[in-house]
Amino acid sequence: MKKGNIISLIVICVTILVSGFLLTKTKFYIQSVWSSMADNTITVEWEWKVMATPDTIILSVNIEETKKSTAEAQKAVNTKVNQIKDLIKKYKIKDSDIQSRNISVYPEYNYTNAWRKFLGYRANHSLDIKIKSANIENEWVGGSLIDEVANIWWVIVENIAYDIEDKTPYYSQARKLAMEKAYEKAKELAKIAWVKLLKPISISESLFAPTAIYSRNSKMMMMDAVTEVAWAGSISLWEMEINITVNVLYGIQ
Repeated sequence: MKKGNIISLIVICVTILVSGFLLTKTKFYIQSVWSSMADNTITVEWEWKVMATPDTIILSVNIEETKKSTAEAQKAVNTKVNQIKDLIKKYKIKDSDIQSRNISVYPEYNYTNAWRKFLGYRANHSLDIKIKSANIENEWVGGSLIDEVANIWWVIVENIAYDIEDKTPYYSQARKLAMEKAYEKAKELAKIAWVKLLKPISISESLFAPTAIYSRNSKMMMMDAVTEVAWAGSISLWEMEINITVNVLYGIQ
């Protein structure tokens, strides 16, 4: 083998060895830095709740009819839907605040002694009606509307819920206060541990749907929705709890 070839081979071998050594050191350095970052942190979680007054009632109703044909069943249900739409006009509720949730038609049978008897076709149409305080003259006259809707034959009041049209300000308030409390807690932990608190490395949050706080003195009384709905006067205003949780990872030194 020529001298030049031997030198080239030696250079290539040395290059491979050095590269392998540098890659190993680099990997070890990255792992060390990551391990150091993961260890030198404080994780703080804080939950904050704010109370708000609901400004919307969501009335969920179901209309159903059983007839000999699908066309007859759907026609009967549509008649009831139009009755409801005509009824709520006097409460100044917009068409955009009425939404269809489910529409279905299926055969109905009566099963007796392993035999089944065809009864007809049952049509269902579920509606969600938003009753906003801005759309009605007297505040919270929802009880009157619910009474009138429930009095329509075969219209079932499935659910009555409170809601807040714009939740953004309340979530912002809860988020701000939760972050402030999380920072105070992190400072206290750092002080106890004799370390210096650094900037947040990561922040995450969990939002929860508002929860109605029911009052024992509520004037609303709901009975079996299939049979009847009874109301003693008007619907009383309840409060709603808006909940947010923040999780903050702080660096420490």
